[in-house]
Amino acid sequence: MTPPAQMTPPAAARPYKRITAVLPDDGTDLALMKALRHEKGIVSSRSMPCRGLSILAQAATKPGKLPEPTHACAVEVLVPEAQADDVFEFVCDSARIDRLHGGIVLLSPVEFCTPFELPEGVPEED
Repeated sequence: MTPPAQMTPPAAARPYKRITAVLPDDGTDLALMKALRHEKGIVSSRSMPCRGLSILAQAATKPGKLPEPTHACAVEVLVPEAQADDVFEFVCDSARIDRLHGGIVLLSPVEFCTPFELPEGVPEED
């Protein structure tokens, strides 16, 4: 079976990196995504609610029981490989990772990614 003549050819893979930041649930995620958009022009990010457990947190539990997890936010950002180090440092600085219980930031490869651009005239979200 042959594909239809109108079919778009597959997009070429480009070298991208994924930056994942697990942050406290205090609004840091939204501030980070706004900073990424306004200062770095990055529109391919998302924030997901999650639960976390700090190994450094004081935990008073019964033997054999895990302490209660806390609410956190995981922010994922896709960036071209050439910009990955710069954006990684920007994420660490903007999210204030160096503060107590500030979170963690990871950098990992992406198997396949195509660039995403917002069309002209898309309104800014608050």
